[in-house]
Amino acid sequence: MDRLIPFSPDVYVGMFARYNAATWPASVTAVFLGALILVCVRRGGADAGRTLALIVAAFWIWTGWAFQIGQYSNLNWAADPFGWLFIMQGGLTAFWGTALGRFDVAAGRTRSVEIGIVLLFLALVLHPALTFFMQMPIETAHGFGTAPATTALIAVAALYLVYGRASLWLLTWPVLWSAWDLASAWTMALWRDVPLPALTLFAATYLIAVRVRR
Repeated sequence: MDRLIPFSPDVYVGMFARYNAATWPASVTAVFLGALILVCVRRGGADAGRTLALIVAAFWIWTGWAFQIGQYSNLNWAADPFGWLFIMQGGLTAFWGTALGRFDVAAGRTRSVEIGIVLLFLALVLHPALTFFMQMPIETAHGFGTAPATTALIAVAALYLVYGRASLWLLTWPVLWSAWDLASAWTMALWRDVPLPALTLFAATYLIAVRVRR
């Protein structure tokens, strides 16, 4: 694991400050797109599902290109392949949800939809809150939909909002990335970075268990 983390925790944290400053106002745009997800939930149906798929795809592609390839690759040789996998995940999500129309948003207030909305809220506030309470610079927080950990959680949350088991295969990359992200955060003893990937893994596991049982 140490070979994949050839930098100190301070350098890694500082990278997020530079990334957030360089890509402003992308974080504001991402929050606006998050609000559009709530509009999709309110509308429900296939058209809302296509919009949801495009939003989630945009988060994957942006994070792969701007963060992994554009920023993280300066510290870690593995960031370039990670970036292309993020971009591939975005392309697959867009194709599955738009061209094939398999992101049919659930109508009504179901338990699955409620969990999805809670996960979206946590993707927005959890890391900034941990950053604040651990007295770290707020500009180093992982932004909603602009950082890998939040993007993975948003992707899992989106699958809570759609019908059926057909889209569960899209959990493969969020789960693999979150496992690696959790391991790297643990290795660097960056405790504020542990909850997001851990939550993503738990939420994905629970979703699979619930949908497969039906």
